[in-house]
Amino acid sequence: MFKLKSYIQIFLVPYLLLISACSEQRNTESHTKSNTENMVANVAESTKVSQATKILYITSVGWFHDYQQQIATLSGGINQYLNADIDVIVGDVEKLKTTDFSKGYDLLIYNFCHAAQRDEDLVQSLISPVTDKGLPLIALHCAMHSFQFDSKWPEFLGLHTLRHEKQRSMAVEKVGEHVLVQDFPDSWNLASDELYITLSQNENTTPLLHSYGIETKKHHTQAWIYQSGQGQIIGTTLGHNESTLSNNYFQRFFANSIQYLLGQELTTKAEQSVFSTVNILSKNVSYPDKAEKQCVIHNMFAIGGEKVKACVAQKCTDASTVPECTTQCQQENPWPVPETLREACQNNELTVPNL
Repeated sequence: MFKLKSYIQIFLVPYLLLISACSEQRNTESHTKSNTENMVANVAESTKVSQATKILYITSVGWFHDYQQQIATLSGGINQYLNADIDVIVGDVEKLKTTDFSKGYDLLIYNFCHAAQRDEDLVQSLISPVTDKGLPLIALHCAMHSFQFDSKWPEFLGLHTLRHEKQRSMAVEKVGEHVLVQDFPDSWNLASDELYITLSQNENTTPLLHSYGIETKKHHTQAWIYQSGQGQIIGTTLGHNESTLSNNYFQRFFANSIQYLLGQELTTKAEQSVFSTVNILSKNVSYPDKAEKQCVIHNMFAIGGEKVKACVAQKCTDASTVPECTTQCQQENPWPVPETLREACQNNELTVPNL
């Protein structure tokens, strides 16, 4: 029995101690590796978050467009190409007019439709962060048809347009070999959009994309870049429909425009980011339902159109001056801003025939 016990002490105990030591070493290595991996992951996450582009996206509730859905679609497209923290202001005109709303942001996006709006203070508040402070801007679709009776607005954007052709499928073609479009195909198709008619563009405006107008029988600029004061603007008149905003080429062009304006490397491959955020700054936003939209739009055209029609009938009697006279009548007889009609529609003070 003594010999057996001695045998165990001499041979088995050292073996067990060796196993224990190896196990402890493996646990230590595993723990160290785990800590190292976590540290690398944390550093990577911290780096990506710190590099997130801070974007202020300014929109409205939308009478002709589904701006609520467009927030999700556009931000989702952006975040496939770059890390971006996106704050959103929805229709808060007083905030835009009375606060330094652009402070702390890297880039602005304007995606609204204020065609009938004639608020000069609002116009100037939207122009100043770009022209005076040098913030880059992307202007989208109906932003170009906003503030139609303020000549400062198209001058600021670098292109003037007031109307569009009927919605239809259309081919978008790149113009030249600017770095933003040089790796795009020569043309690609959109399922349905509004082709905005270019009336004029500034001398230093550089077209990037254009499309052929079937009704006007000519090409019209659909995207461009322009130096406006101290800041650069990339504008695109595309984007009426969800099918355009979710188009792969459009999403890449939009995201690459952000990267170009900020001097970042252009990303050609979509890869979903997990570090981006979307934050709605405006409180208690109420988007109109279908019935409200129909009522507001009908009465905006009815009230505004009748005023202009009456003016033309009274003043524009000389056939040779009808176009100029009509423009003057439009200038003198503002159409109602949609938001001013909403409460009357909600209270059934304004209605739509056969609704």
